[in-house]
Amino acid sequence: MTKEEVLSELIRLLRSEFEGAVAASQDAADYATNEESRAESQWDTQGLEASYLAAGQAGQARQWAEAIQTLEQHRPDLLAPKTSVVLGALIACDFSGSREHFFIAPAAGGQVVTLDGHEITVVTPQSPIAATILGKHKNDAFTLANGASGSVLEIH
Repeated sequence: MTKEEVLSELIRLLRSEFEGAVAASQDAADYATNEESRAESQWDTQGLEASYLAAGQAGQARQWAEAIQTLEQHRPDLLAPKTSVVLGALIACDFSGSREHFFIAPAAGGQVVTLDGHEITVVTPQSPIAATILGKHKNDAFTLANGASGSVLEIH
């Protein structure tokens, strides 16, 4: 698995999330403005609730779009080879014999990309794990805030 594959799959996943949020927002907006959702009494709030849902889904779509744009803008820097844990590093860590993969990205933290049977968790520099391992090199050990210890096995 290469960083190019990880980044391309991440952007594909985000585009799929974006399209889903746009469709959900449109569906909720259509329902909110539909004649059938018109309030039949002062306690009937279906239309109002649908409009809130539409606004929330539209906000989520904006977040996905911004993440895609950020990743595309930083693509050259993210794909450059790395020798330490910095923005754009694809790393493998050992946690008590369990191997975990991370991609340090400027956006889309928490997303999980699956390639070649490996799950790669996207973390931003603001995340607790990234804050702990930023600047580390291959074979460096670290301890997370929860007391779990690990070491950096690979950096790409």
